[in-house]
Formats: sequence, C-alpha cells, structure tokens
Amino acid sequence: MYKIMRVSASMTTIRYLNLLDNSLLVALARSHSQGMGFVLVVTGVVMNVVFWKDIYKAGMAKLFVETVGYSAGSMYATCDEASLLAKIGGTENFQSHDSSDLSYNFYTIDNPTEYLKGSDAIAVEKGPYMMKKHTVKYGLAFKASALTEDATNTKSAIEFNEANLYIPLDKNTDVKRTKMTRGDDLSLTWSNAQIADVASYEKTTPTHLSMNDEITNLSPIYQSIIGEANDELSLILSMICTPKQIENILLADTKAQCSNVQINDMEEEDCSCCMLTDMYVAQSAPVGVLECRSFLLDSGAIVSDLSLLAYYDGGVAVKEVGDLEYSGNGNFVKTMHDQTNIFSPVIQTHTVNEWLFGHPSAYIGKVITKIYFAQAFKIMKDNGLNSRSDTAKELLTGNMDDIMTLKLGNVALYTKNVGSVCLAKCTAANPLSGSRLDFMCDGLAPERYESSATDDILLGGISCKPYSATYATMHMCNEIDIILQADPANTSNEQCICADSSEDYKTSGCCLASGKHNGEDLTADGCLYPVEGMLGNNYAGRYTATGVKPTIDLGKSAEALVSRETSKMSSLKTSQFVCPQKTPPGMPLLTHAELGNFGYYEAYEGYSSHITFHHTGNPRIRQTDASTDSHSVDVIASSMQYYKPTGLTGYFNERSLTNGHTHKGPIPVYMKGMKAPIDFTEDWGVRAVLCDQNDENKLCHIVSRLRPSKDAFTMTNVTALAGTGLPYSGVQAIGSMEGPTTKGRPAYFHNPLYIHGDEELLSQQNNSHVDSLDGNGIKIYRATDLNDNPGPFSAGNTKFEHLTSNVDLVKVNSVFLEQTQYESYIDIEPATGLGIRTNLRHGVSHSLWECDPESNDNCKLSKGGSCYSSTYPCSAANVFTPDVIGGKIIPTFWYEDKSQPASDDDITELSRKANGYHDTQFRYGWRVNLAIIISWVIGLPLLAQTACCAPEKAFLKQSESDLKKRTASGASVDMKSAASTTD
Repeated sequence: MYKIMRVSASMTTIRYLNLLDNSLLVALARSHSQGMGFVLVVTGVVMNVVFWKDIYKAGMAKLFVETVGYSAGSMYATCDEASLLAKIGGTENFQSHDSSDLSYNFYTIDNPTEYLKGSDAIAVEKGPYMMKKHTVKYGLAFKASALTEDATNTKSAIEFNEANLYIPLDKNTDVKRTKMTRGDDLSLTWSNAQIADVASYEKTTPTHLSMNDEITNLSPIYQSIIGEANDELSLILSMICTPKQIENILLADTKAQCSNVQINDMEEEDCSCCMLTDMYVAQSAPVGVLECRSFLLDSGAIVSDLSLLAYYDGGVAVKEVGDLEYSGNGNFVKTMHDQTNIFSPVIQTHTVNEWLFGHPSAYIGKVITKIYFAQAFKIMKDNGLNSRSDTAKELLTGNMDDIMTLKLGNVALYTKNVGSVCLAKCTAANPLSGSRLDFMCDGLAPERYESSATDDILLGGISCKPYSATYATMHMCNEIDIILQADPANTSNEQCICADSSEDYKTSGCCLASGKHNGEDLTADGCLYPVEGMLGNNYAGRYTATGVKPTIDLGKSAEALVSRETSKMSSLKTSQFVCPQKTPPGMPLLTHAELGNFGYYEAYEGYSSHITFHHTGNPRIRQTDASTDSHSVDVIASSMQYYKPTGLTGYFNERSLTNGHTHKGPIPVYMKGMKAPIDFTEDWGVRAVLCDQNDENKLCHIVSRLRPSKDAFTMTNVTALAGTGLPYSGVQAIGSMEGPTTKGRPAYFHNPLYIHGDEELLSQQNNSHVDSLDGNGIKIYRATDLNDNPGPFSAGNTKFEHLTSNVDLVKVNSVFLEQTQYESYIDIEPATGLGIRTNLRHGVSHSLWECDPESNDNCKLSKGGSCYSSTYPCSAANVFTPDVIGGKIIPTFWYEDKSQPASDDDITELSRKANGYHDTQFRYGWRVNLAIIISWVIGLPLLAQTACCAPEKAFLKQSESDLKKRTASGASVDMKSAASTTD
C-alpha cells in the first residue's frame, strides 16, 4: 500500500508541474494498472481461499455432519437407541407413517367349468379393492450385526417381528386407538383407559365393489395338497394306502395285493395298494385283487365325499347327469350324498375378504388328516400307543405337527371357533333325511367391525358353507347313538368322539377323532382347516371401541395380534442393520464400505436366505423338483427405509440438498412377496420432488426416483438358474416358498399385467410341452375404467377390453410423479439415504401342476387323457378334470402398495436442512463471491493488459540533452531523481 501511495503522489506532482510529456504519463499510468490488477487478483484469491476454507466449508461441514453423520447413521441417529426405537419401533407413529395405502385387483375366471374341460380361461380383472395397512413391530431386541467390523457394538442391528392390520375401505370407518406404550425392555403395553380418536377413513373402493364380491380362480391350497401327494389320483389312493403301497402299484404283477389288515399300515411295505386296469385285464381279473379304478366309482364313498367337500369349499361343478363315470363303467346318475353334479376343488369361488384374509376348508381338513393318518399311527405305535382314536386326537389338535411335513395346527379348536360364528347360519331342512345335503349352513359370518372377540374377528365375514360338514356330524352322531342304544352290539356303527374331547357332536357338531356310521369311517369328518389368506390373519376389529359408523380399535387390535402371534413367530425374527461403524480416522466421509449396507435386512422371518425355486435345469415347475438342488436367495438387501447416502451435492443457490441423483448402479431392494431382492436403478427421466406440507410455503426439493430393472423377471442363461423367466420371460418362480408344504406350488411373481414380459403370457395357446393341440390358454379382460361399474362381463360389452399385446399394457400417464401406470417406484432423499415414499406394484399368478409320466412314474397311474402319449391326462388334476392342461399361468391378482417410510417430522427436518444449505450458500456465497468476482473482473484485465500488451518505454532511452531540448519552460529536471519515484 505504501508504494502505491508513492506512485500516486508522484503522478500528481508531474501533472501540476507539467514536467513529462504524454508518453511519460501513459507509461506511469500503465505501471499503476499493473500493480492495481495484481493486488486485486491476489485479494480475490485470498478471499476465495478464506471463504471456502474458513467460512463456507466450515458451514457446509457442520451441515454435512448433521445430515449424514460420520458414517454412523445419518441425521436419524440410528446408532442412538432412543432415536432408533422412535424410527423403527415407534408407537406414536403407529397410525401415521407406519401405514400404507393398498389396492388389490383380482382376476375371476368367468367360465371355470368350460376351462376345466379344455376351453380357454376367460380371466376378468376386478378391482381396485382399497385398504389401509397399519404395521406393528413387536418382539424387539438389539443384537450385534454381521455387517459391521465394529466388534464392540452389540447393538448394531435390531431384530423384530412385524405384522399388519388391514382396514378395508369399502365403507366409511372410524378408527380409534387404545394407548400403546413401549417399555424400557422394549415390550408393548396397552392402557385400556386411554382411547383416542385417530382417523375417519372414507370409502375409497369404487361404489360398485365390495369385500364380499366373489372371485373364482385356481385354488393355491389345493395345488399345495396335490403337490404333496404328487397328483389327484395319488391323493385319492393316499386316503386308503401308504405311499409305499401306492408306489408298488406299478409292480402289482410281482407284489401281492394288500389285505384288509395290511392296507394303510406303514409297516407293510411289500404289498400293492391295487392293480391298474391294463394289468388287471391282462391277468384276467385275478381273485382277491382290487382294480384301482374301483375307488373311482361316482357313487362310491371316496368320490362322493370329495365332491361334497369340494362343494362346501366353493368348488366348480365338472360333471352332470349322463356323463361317463370316472371308473369308465356306465354313466353318472348321482353320488351317495344325492348330488347330481360332481364338484372339483381345483378352481374355487371365495369372497375378496376370504382370498385376502383366509377361510375354512372342509376338503383339506378331512383329506390331509386321512393321508397322514398312517404315518401318525405308526409313530403312536412306536411309542406304545395303539389307539386310532387317540392318534386322531393328537393329529387334529396339532400335537404331532413337529413330525408332519404339513402342519395341521389345532384343527379341532379352529373348527369350534368357526362354529361360534356360523352355527346361527345352519338349518336342517329334513332332519329325518339320510342326506347330508339337508344339513346346510349358508351366509356370511359377522364382519370384523361387528365383533369384540379375537377369534370372531379373525373369522370376520367368512362364508359359513364349509361348516356344513361339521353341522352334518351332529345328525350322524345322534343317529349313531340312537342305533347303539337300541343295539349295543351293532358293529356297523361306533360312537362319535370329538377331537377336542367335548360332546359338541350332540348339539352343534365337531371335528371327529373317530366314529362309524352305517359302516363309513367318520375319522376327520367335520374338521375344518384354516386356509391362510394372501395377507395372512387380520386382527383389525372393533373390540371395545364404539361408534355410529363401523369402528376399528388399532390399539386393541395390535394387542390381540401380539398376544396371539408372539409364540408362533418368536423364532421367525427379521433383522435389520442400523448402525454402521464410525468412519475410521483419515477416511473420507461416504467412502466407508459399511454405508453400502446401511438399513439392509440381514434376515427375514428367521432366515438369512430363502429357497424360492428348486432348480432342475428344466424350464417348467414339477412336483418332483423338491428332490433336486434348491436355489437359495440371500436376504441382504435394502429394507426400503434407508439407503447409502451421497452427502450434499446440491447446485448453488437451490433449496435442495442434492442434485437429485443417488449412487450409480443397481440397488438391491428386498421384496417380501417373493422373499428375494429385485435390482432398482435410478430413473434419470424423472425429477421427483419432496415438499414439506407443514410449512406454509410448502418448500420442495429434488429427490431421486428408482425403478425396477426392466430385466428383473427376464430369462437369460444366468437368471434361468434362479427361476427367473420360467417358463416365460416376465415371471419369477416363487413356488418353493409359497404355501404350507415343503414342495410348494406353481406360483409366480411378476409386474402387473405381465409388462416387460413375453407377449405369449397374454394368450398361452402353445401346447408344445404336451402332446396336444394348441389351446386351453387364457384371455385377459379388464374394464376400460376401473372406477366405473362396467356391468356384467361379456365379450361384447364395450366397457371391457381384451388385452392381446404389450402395446395394450404399457400405458404412459403424463401426470408428474406418475410417469408409468403399472411400474413400481421408490423415491429416496440422496444426501441422507432416507427412503421417502414407495409405490410397489406387483402381481402373483398360479398354474396347475404338470404330471409328465416321462419324468414321474407316479403320473403313470392315471390314464384316460390325450396330452401325454395320447394316453395320459393333461395335468396333475388327473381324475376329476383330466382335460385341463397343466403349466398354463393364470393371473391371480396384482396390487399397489403406497407407503411413506419417512415420517412428517423427517420431511420437515429435511426441508429445514435444505433451507439451511441454501441459506449458507446465499449468506456467504453471494456476498463474498460478488466481491471476488468484482476484484477479478477489474483486476484480471488490468493485469493482462500490462503483462501482455504494454508498449516499449522508449522515453527512458532518450538522452538527457534531448529531453532538455523538449522542455518548453526551460526548467531543468534531475532524471535520476524523477526516475527514483517510480520504484
């Protein structure tokens, strides 16, 4: 500064004294500009360094740490126990961000009888059925995580059980909440004295739809049972013979016929159940040998019972008077129970409520007990007990579940509970009649919002028709008592014994452990099996709450759920990684590898991996797959609650923490419906926004939108080994993890309407996998406006469209945030990795088991079809419906699940930090940067001008005498002195 002032003073003197000419003045001015430019540029650099290092970076670092943390959990402080419980296991947010909006669209087969006889299935979409889902976490405990290197942290993961309460929105419903509190030991308690109003949910299901609407489709539980037995004929024979005796049928020419004593005895392994017709005829009807088809008489006990049970369960009529008998001898007239139709359980009709939340099955209740009875009886005998009645009691009360491949549970108690809600719906049309059809129950049980008892709530709205099987036992057992009173020595009748040791058979009927009626064994008659719904049990009921409208008490519902489910689910914990190790010294933030697994599941429902598919190298699912190598999929994937954070990457002067982009590459997200991850990637074509609804300005900032990979369900040489795309690209085989049996059932997970899948999924006419003409495929119809009542379906009804190509499916909606109508998406806040909102859209389909005699010897037991070698039936449903082709994929439903993992407080906090990010930049950035810009704009040109373009200073080369000659005033100047002032 001192030298600058000296130059300025010298210039003033020169001007006043007029001692220098114009060249000297220009030279001195340029010398001044060079110095000024240099100083301004240096000042700008210094200010820039000071600003970024000491002011801006300090402010940003503070905000960065507040937002992301030192790789130890983010702003949500998930390493802090109290904060973590508030986020993951909270109670106050139980009815806010721990809820989601669900909608289900079902497919109903409009022509079930024709389809089962070989025609195309006409599947008509019906929906949406809207619900509110509330999630409760219980059984919480901290544990050490395997995903962190911090061995000292014993609370780096949290494990819990998780269950849901569902409130159908087909009517206006008030929601209350008995106060729920989580104690220091993480257990939940409820205060009955404190009941608060929570919400009033309005009806959002379209007015023409109801939870009591009937849907007709393939029965998944029946496919489970067929898979367990191998096929329908083997299922029937299993009610009479042991598996080994059935296996010996193909060797019946060398194996003796099982005697009445040997049959169904697990210890008798060297005899045959019966003889196939071809062999029987070839051997000229050997004496004492049973022909297998003798068990298939339409009027016989087995076919008659199975038809009646299928009728109770909502099965489809597949035979009428005049049709050929299954035995091949004569024409059908009626069953022994006076039915003039024969019913199959392959396709069943149930209400939407039953498909979602479960229903009783008379068919499964009796058949499963029968086919496992020999195994159970052998176990009892090995333990010194030889009572068939006691064996049935143990089996039907769930005491033998540990040794069963299919768990029955306490069927006796469940049957009694069904009676408590259904007995009032039962009538005896003709008590003196010998037909069970005269003892029928009809109508629906009271709905959940009408009930205060947990058992009644679990059975809310079910069809009471299956209880007809139980009610009929009252008639038969009372008749037996009358006969035995008159003739105690009568050997064709035995007194009834209820499996629960009660005498309910006298007044209401019961699940029977034993009894004989006119020579017919009544073991397992009247027993009802609890078929699990697609969403499991629903405990959401009225309980103690009251109100004018239907009312649900969420608190008491959660209490009932936790009370009932804790013991059953205690070993099926879900574990989540919630506390990464703090960034080691010297490592840059966000490069810590543990952040990549932040918020991931480590285990789901008790397992770190799940078998989704038994891989055989075969492109189709078969009953024998379970005997081959299994495909196990690891659980480790995002829980949709937290993701790897990016830190602050927002653009200058924008109210956003980031530029809207997350980390590149696929992000595995765990799909509970398929118990496996799906890769999601960022959709760069959509810039979603997050807005704070609590702020009067509703400030918004950019977030990142993820969508599933287009190849998520596509078959390649690699993914085929994982069951993806079997047998078509567009579906993921999940049959090995679905259902109550170890063999699973043919089930598939996919995008709604098979988008991004093979177009053939929409028709499936190709029968090249069997020896049959093309056909028996599918035609999918849906209403053009799902919210409008289209009226009854018909192919000519213009309010329905027939989907024939993917062009019909990929409908793009121009509404912001809803770019594609049928794809899932997830929005995350990239800086923190917080999951903001999810919209999962997926579908589930089922098919009939195939039964190829080339690969499965048991499939050779049944003939009378045209699909395999023009001799064998077309599927594993090879007795009642031999013409329906197996392997055809029928859509069951698709759903949309909208949730907001982030709480409103989280969103407010994010908006506050985004504003802080903006304010920090504005406060320091604009002011200081403006000064920097000004100094550089002025200084750089000056510096450039003097450094690059200054003319040669010629006057300094002139002689002293030349200069004196040009001095107009004649005054002398000491040039050395003058020159020294420019230093």
